[in-house]
Amino acid sequence: MTDQGYVLATASVMVALLAWQVLTKRFDPFAPVWMFLVGYVQVYVIQAITLREWALMIRGVEVVSAANYRALWALVWFLTVYYAGPGRWIAARLIGPPAAWSVPAVTILAPALSVFGLYCAWLVMSFATDASSFTPETALLTSFPFVTIVGGILLIVTGRDPQAPRPGLLAAGLAVVLVFTALWIFNGKRSPALIGVLTAVCAFYVSRRSRPSWAVLVATAFVASLFVAVAINWRFNKNQYDRSVGGFVQYLGDFELSSILTSLNISSEDDLDSSKYISQETLEYGGFLLMLDTVPEKSGYDYGANYLRCVSTFIPRIVWPEKPLYGREMWVGAWIAGSELKRDETFAGPAIGIMGATQLNGGWLGTLVVIAAVATLQRTGYEYFRAHDGVPWVQAWWSLTYYCAWFMVVADDPMNWFYYNWGFTTMPALLLLWVINTVAGQPAARPVAAAAA
Repeated sequence: MTDQGYVLATASVMVALLAWQVLTKRFDPFAPVWMFLVGYVQVYVIQAITLREWALMIRGVEVVSAANYRALWALVWFLTVYYAGPGRWIAARLIGPPAAWSVPAVTILAPALSVFGLYCAWLVMSFATDASSFTPETALLTSFPFVTIVGGILLIVTGRDPQAPRPGLLAAGLAVVLVFTALWIFNGKRSPALIGVLTAVCAFYVSRRSRPSWAVLVATAFVASLFVAVAINWRFNKNQYDRSVGGFVQYLGDFELSSILTSLNISSEDDLDSSKYISQETLEYGGFLLMLDTVPEKSGYDYGANYLRCVSTFIPRIVWPEKPLYGREMWVGAWIAGSELKRDETFAGPAIGIMGATQLNGGWLGTLVVIAAVATLQRTGYEYFRAHDGVPWVQAWWSLTYYCAWFMVVADDPMNWFYYNWGFTTMPALLLLWVINTVAGQPAARPVAAAAA
């Protein structure tokens, strides 16, 4: 089979799965498998097609074919473990969530999180213009803007209670998410803007135990793609427009919808000028090729050391001043050894995607192990949500979590979402609400009923 034959086979597997789920009426847009596949098709189908000429020129047909074959069998393995693995069994044996829901706790916590997050976002904007004036303690606060979304989702879930609707809280929650999304588009950041759309849509529907229509799903996909394109192009047009509200409005007036295709890697900026060479190794597919071509022949495996950051991240440096960034040394070493450009120890470049990460973890064996763990984790979380989808805490948790399946594909490694953001922004608030609702929560207005198997 040719290198592109593997890519087409990968796409065919996804299309077949979608058709089967739709025809059997099992399709759930909030199942993590679909967010995983959105990232997978972007990197290992779209990028694998649009970057092919560059890939063959730099890495050769053997590496490109091996990469595309790896992506194909890894996807089949993921789906096998996801649908036939132990996820459902594990979920059934986890401790149940608190059935109570304290509205007073939400009305106190959610506004506090929203205001604090917006303040942190303002610090991010200030830090970008004058980092020298920030103390280390103040700079630390720039890691917490995402708590704004947590506050907004809590308000939406509470306001959408079908037995006790609270339109004021719902409107406040939607407004908070809208402000957050607009602010991060202005900051030129695609991921926060995308998360704003995904979390709000999920919370709006799961709080009523319903699902959006196909029309809503198509509109959501378009809006999300539009926001991503607007954010990316605004970031890369720093010299053309004044970095102010007025400049942003002018930019929006000049914005071309065709740039959405570029932001989704369906077309490339260098297509506009074929005489200009642009390296594509900083895209996720390019990073995967680099890792496959470099590790272990030119640089060694990290054997999953990066996953130790799921624990080490939460140990303050004031307690552990010499805390290492586990796995980073081997990651940088691979870039230095295999990049087509000159790299050094200070390189802090792009994500390598899940396939690049698992190759660095241990080659094909590392891919088997990590993909199986990812599939099990996602299915366990989804089955837990299905079993308790009438519980407000679960509705908020899932709205703030399911999209992470996308990050598992496109980030530095499959757990990057946890130790880079979710673990210290979303998790503390959810744990606090778990405790509050377990100890002093009010009975949830709606009955708690398990979803049909």
